[in-house]
Amino acid sequence: MMKYYISIICLLVGYSGMAQQKVSLQESRQMALDYNKTLKVAKLKHHEAESQKKEARTAYLPKIDGSASALYLPSMDDINIPGFELSVVDGTGNATNQVVGFPGMTIGTEKMRYYNGQVAMNVPIYLGGKIRFANKMADKGVEIAEQAYQLQSDEVIYNTDNAYWSLVAFKEQLTVAYKYFEMLDSLEQQMKDMYELGLTPKSEQLIVTVQKNEAQLNLLKAENAYKVMKMNLCQIIGLDLNSNVDVSDSLNLDPELIAISNSVEQAFANRNELKMMDGQVAISELQKKSAMSAYKPQIGGQVSYGYMEIPDLVDGQTTTQVAAQLSIPLVHWREKKHKKDAARLRTEQARLQLDETKEFVQLEVQQYIIGVKEAYEAILLARNNKDEAEESLEEVTASFEAGLNTTTDVLNSQAAWLSANAELLNALATYEVAKTAYYKGIGQLNAELRSSSTNQ
Repeated sequence: MMKYYISIICLLVGYSGMAQQKVSLQESRQMALDYNKTLKVAKLKHHEAESQKKEARTAYLPKIDGSASALYLPSMDDINIPGFELSVVDGTGNATNQVVGFPGMTIGTEKMRYYNGQVAMNVPIYLGGKIRFANKMADKGVEIAEQAYQLQSDEVIYNTDNAYWSLVAFKEQLTVAYKYFEMLDSLEQQMKDMYELGLTPKSEQLIVTVQKNEAQLNLLKAENAYKVMKMNLCQIIGLDLNSNVDVSDSLNLDPELIAISNSVEQAFANRNELKMMDGQVAISELQKKSAMSAYKPQIGGQVSYGYMEIPDLVDGQTTTQVAAQLSIPLVHWREKKHKKDAARLRTEQARLQLDETKEFVQLEVQQYIIGVKEAYEAILLARNNKDEAEESLEEVTASFEAGLNTTTDVLNSQAAWLSANAELLNALATYEVAKTAYYKGIGQLNAELRSSSTNQ
């Protein structure tokens, strides 16, 4: 009977009756890029680097600062200057009998107040190239932040593709599993009819029933696994985990092997990790030059305008000053040499790390090439297995109906048909993910995405 099969179909119909959202591969990628929090952090770091770049540019400009102060001394005593007498001298410097007396005076400083204000403009004239090197480092920082963002984008796209194609393959495998269950249900009914006609023993029917019950249990497990895989995709693309999402793409049953050439050279030229490390080497060299700039003569200028007043003592007055400062390093006890050596060693470290990463990238690219070729070969083998399994199933079924094969032969043939179809679907999905990994490995994932989007 078809009651078990019908119950599963009803379950699926009820599940699909919920509001369903279909997403394509391109839509899933874009949703994942928009949602991913790690990618948002990388974007913020890029904006931060751009702000630091703008900040570095301001070092070329004059800086204007204002200052003001007020002083109040409520308990200060008056200043008393005592009187005194001074002898008068003639033109030759000899003392005369005349004296000049100073009667003394008192300066009222009780509750004295003092006001001062100043606006000063400082102009960097020459700082040994320090500002120029700082700006170049800021430019490199923006480039590295952009490359870090692209690197994280590639990772998000790869994870999205992996989840998406796994879900596509599992969805199509479920369709095959339903057909397999239908085969068992039909065979069971056939065995019941044969038993009622006395053409076969009860044990033959029970063998099919047991197999069908096992298939029903596996279907329920697969349906639950399918829901979990949907939740995984929803988490990646930023939908509610309980959303009834569905994939709109299907597996290409006849894919072509992608062109693979100059892979390592492309990876060396395009991989963001290598670009970032190359930028770190450039920054370390600029840091060395910046450190050395501190030991060159430095010239700065200042123009200031100020106001000062002490009520009851000094009337308010303004002052304008123009000044220049020259600083020449003389003796620093080989500090310059030690700093230069330290900067040179940091640069060598960055270069060694870059060379080591290139070796890892070369090995990784070879693995991706092998992965693509193996996945494609697996498709060819799985396709042959599927064709042979279908042919075998047709032959065994016909022989069984003619009384030349046993029930066990039919069950084994049906199971082989199910396995061959599942292996082909897995191989097709694996090939799609392997292609994404390869393009990611040679630093051409964005170019491949643009090409795919144009072709759609």
